[in-house]
Amino acid sequence: MKSSESSNKKKVIVKKIAMLSDEPLFWQTCAKRFFKIILNNYEWITNGSYYQFKLDELTDKDILQGKLTVSNYDVLLIPGGGVGDGHSITKGFNSFPRVRKWKKKIQKFVKDGGGIMGFCGGTSLITPLTTGKRKPATFCERQYNKSSIGVSSTYSYYKYLALPLYYPFQKTHPERIGTTAYVFSFKPTKNAEGDFFHSGGVPIDIKLSKNNPIFADYPEDTLTVRWWGGQALWPQDNPGRKITICARYPDKELHEDDRTRIHAWRYTGGISGLIRGFIKAMHFAKEENIKLFDAAMFTYYFADDWKLSEKLIESSLAKRPCIVTEEYPNENNGRIILCTLHPEYMSWQDGHIEERKQEHICLADGLYEWKDICTLKKPIDNNLTHTWWVVRRFVAWASKIPDKDMPPIQKQKVKPEDLNLVKSSMFWDGTLLNQIECI
Repeated sequence: MKSSESSNKKKVIVKKIAMLSDEPLFWQTCAKRFFKIILNNYEWITNGSYYQFKLDELTDKDILQGKLTVSNYDVLLIPGGGVGDGHSITKGFNSFPRVRKWKKKIQKFVKDGGGIMGFCGGTSLITPLTTGKRKPATFCERQYNKSSIGVSSTYSYYKYLALPLYYPFQKTHPERIGTTAYVFSFKPTKNAEGDFFHSGGVPIDIKLSKNNPIFADYPEDTLTVRWWGGQALWPQDNPGRKITICARYPDKELHEDDRTRIHAWRYTGGISGLIRGFIKAMHFAKEENIKLFDAAMFTYYFADDWKLSEKLIESSLAKRPCIVTEEYPNENNGRIILCTLHPEYMSWQDGHIEERKQEHICLADGLYEWKDICTLKKPIDNNLTHTWWVVRRFVAWASKIPDKDMPPIQKQKVKPEDLNLVKSSMFWDGTLLNQIECI
């Protein structure tokens, strides 16, 4: 344990968090900003002990240079989105010496007793992938499987996993992009106050287990948490280590619920649509002063046309685990937390998803839109901080803080300066760039 003395001479037990920050692909994530606010300098007093979190951002280069050690940090946090999912693709090229070295550095950190925690795509990076009875077949499925860091005995389960547009069987099986249909696809929506906000994914009511210190004293049996295209978890049989299922998805599938059911869209633009998308991306880059490399990636968003199909996106998540903890099987007892959700993001309790009705539509337009959300009102502190305590308890458990000293379960008032840091990630400013960045 790392400790220091506060101004009133109390002993402060400091837990240091390394947050992986590189975003190797075009998908930029806003999650990093939220984790900074949730965790950095957060402190609480319980049972006579004074705890504090400190968070640093670590790059791939930092890890390769040996900065991720148990003497420097207690926990490695891997966000989803551009960090976790980006690495889940690029670290799938595991024949590269640099990739193998990077993984070995993280493996050593966990074997030496460090904690590791992933959210959604971050969990995908930590775990191997299973698609059930068939072998991983698409580019994404193979990359996500091969990118596994190699410290977990739990699999990420996707019935199907493929990127929209790049899936080669769009014409016959557009639904086989799987739950990525809930990613890259939502237009900003308007709440009852008339404010437009970014509303990707679905708030779902997960079923909690009380067999763990994270949720043991939570008064309810369910908790509403934001889900954004994530997987289910599939622990191995006889793993030779302690594995605890802390929460499960609801009993009803997303496609069985009128509020959250969506159909697959089929890309029909062909090569000409990609060319049009590239030209639009180049003009967009010039207008917004974006790097040419990023502009080339924006072709993905601008390529048209997309047509709505009659095929449902099947989630295959019902009753499966969504939060799992593991203890690494050696004397150092490194701790692993796998979470397929986004407790760092705000949630809501009402509304429904509608599919867009528009000619010549592209991903940048948004293929789906939430309607009739009335509960998201100003101030938004309750919606925004509803599950922040979950993130803090994850860190506390992963860093081996005693079970009796978990951070408090509470919502909070957000400081104006903190709200300004994440405002563009929550509320739509009316620009296409902001919409695409938070899609």
